[in-house]
Amino acid sequence: MMKILMPLLGLTLGLAGGGTAAYVFAPPTKNTEDGAPETHKAATAATKETHNTPEQLEIVKLPSQFVVPVILDNRVRAMVVLSVAVEVETGQGDHVRALEPKLRDVYLGELFSLAALDGFRDALISRKTLELVKLALTERSKEVLGLQFVNVLVTDMSRQDVF
Repeated sequence: MMKILMPLLGLTLGLAGGGTAAYVFAPPTKNTEDGAPETHKAATAATKETHNTPEQLEIVKLPSQFVVPVILDNRVRAMVVLSVAVEVETGQGDHVRALEPKLRDVYLGELFSLAALDGFRDALISRKTLELVKLALTERSKEVLGLQFVNVLVTDMSRQDVF
């Protein structure tokens, strides 16, 4: 009888503890002036924002990776490797492919600048670093391509420390 009760008791306590932890550590939701939770307003704003994007999108994957050295104390301490794709309106893919060498040049310049400003200094690549890279590359892409809707997608990002 104990062989049956102990696993069930352990399962019940584990589920209760997990549920309690999820409740305690969940981010708080605040009610706004109109009484709707803040998370609902954010979702509504995101929905409105997606209506501003074009209906048809095309993703152009840049064929080779970007390798950026992380230099600390005049020595290469790590290498950051990125794979990037560019999301544009349908029909603009050939325009992106035609300007790929210029895009790669601008991207490398931006990535080296971020590395020089200690953008990749942390031992682990964080969400903040990823968002910073995406924002910087997206802005530079808009300048080079001359398009209204351009979104850079970082499809792979890793860091290899050099010893």
